[in-house]
Amino acid sequence: MTSIEHRRAIAATVATEQLSGPAAAWAPAAVWAPAVLLGSALLLARSASAQAPSSPDRPWPIPESAGARAAQVGDHAAPVLKKQYELAELIDLAERTNPKTRAAWEIARAAAAAEGLVESQFLPQLSLEALGGYEHTPLPAPKSLVPKGFFESHTQELIPSLALKWLLFDFGRRDASLQAARADSFVANVAFTGTHQSVIFSVTQAYFDLGAARGRLHAAQKALSTAQTTRDAAMAKRNNGLATVVSVAQAERETAQARYNLTAAEGATTTAMANLITSLGIDAGTQLNVADSAETPLPQAPQQSVREAIKQALVRRPDVLAALGQVDSAEASLKGAQRAYYPVISVSAHAFQNMGAVSSDGKPYSSIDRPGANILLSFSIPLYDGGMRSSQISVARSKVREAQEKLEETRDCASQQVVKAYNGLVTSLAEYEAATALSQAAHTAYDAALRSFQHGVGTYTDLATEENAMVQAETQVEDARASAHTAAAALAFAMGTIGSPPAE
Repeated sequence: MTSIEHRRAIAATVATEQLSGPAAAWAPAAVWAPAVLLGSALLLARSASAQAPSSPDRPWPIPESAGARAAQVGDHAAPVLKKQYELAELIDLAERTNPKTRAAWEIARAAAAAEGLVESQFLPQLSLEALGGYEHTPLPAPKSLVPKGFFESHTQELIPSLALKWLLFDFGRRDASLQAARADSFVANVAFTGTHQSVIFSVTQAYFDLGAARGRLHAAQKALSTAQTTRDAAMAKRNNGLATVVSVAQAERETAQARYNLTAAEGATTTAMANLITSLGIDAGTQLNVADSAETPLPQAPQQSVREAIKQALVRRPDVLAALGQVDSAEASLKGAQRAYYPVISVSAHAFQNMGAVSSDGKPYSSIDRPGANILLSFSIPLYDGGMRSSQISVARSKVREAQEKLEETRDCASQQVVKAYNGLVTSLAEYEAATALSQAAHTAYDAALRSFQHGVGTYTDLATEENAMVQAETQVEDARASAHTAAAALAFAMGTIGSPPAE
């Protein structure tokens, strides 16, 4: 039994109890019906309050049915994408599967439909209507004519009609609404493009973060191999009586540390892969085969100046264009509010067929089946509305100023992001060059220290120092490479050119 059926059964039981006994045989409906309704209302109110948590200090137990329903949503096996995905293919996958792009697309479609809704106001509205029924009407009459002093009329009538309504002139009110709707549609379309660019940047950033994590993992693997080589060299010298127990223990410690760093790097790589899958908008359990970004050429340094980059961003960034569209929409809404002081002229017409019959005091029915028509021109202008139109204009003016200020804020923010991304790309490329030179020098120094240690010339402390410097330098190279790629994507995103086809 459902909850509604249960409530109905309780209400019926209450009604039966109230009508049982001697009084039930004579109680009129006017007496017991309100009591039944009142009892049912009280029971429904009590049942509704029982749905709320019983106290503020205890959590509400979630029904198992709700959890079962949630489990059914998206209940499917995680797919396995066997092909190897490059960055361009990952971006294409994200644009097709990410819920953000689909939601933005629906918003743009709704805005376009809203524009069509405003355009329909310029056309006449045609509808088919019908009015029919039966009416019994007692009417007074002079007793000199009707001795009873009244007569009764019985009417049966059906009037189908074709109705036309057309707003002819409103002095720009509809035009203003159409301009606002077009501006809103433009904002939604630009926001749709902005969503795509945001998804592209997120995927690009996650892709190169994964590349950096893989690079650090590779460096950690090499570091473990290097630590094991150093440990073997220390043990060989110890066996020959040329090294102390302390040196061997330190080598074992460095090896254990390298093994720990390798485990941490493996975990960071797994996390980076999960972040990439999240940016794609696909199932979190998807097994994805991603190409390594280590072979991707480094991005070029910016070809234009910072000022030129800012100028390009201000004419291409979706958020700047959307803010400009919001100014247009607000100005159109202000124009529409100002037009509320002008009159409205409209025309309406009806073509109908009157099919009916009437009888008075039981006399035979008189029938009619004749067509009719009318056409009416209406003129309307509000004279006094208690200040409503004036308040609407004030609100619209404030919306215009708000949109203008947000446009300036967006332009300033865009300029700052371009400068930051521009400098970040230049710095990242310089850091990569420095890290590469440092890595080469660190390798040379480590090889020399290892040979010296093996020949009994150098100390283990020097060897361990050079080993750590080499590992750190290799990690810095991988980080600098990923930072350069991410900075290039950030600059393209800040300029509004990410995802755009290259210029001819």
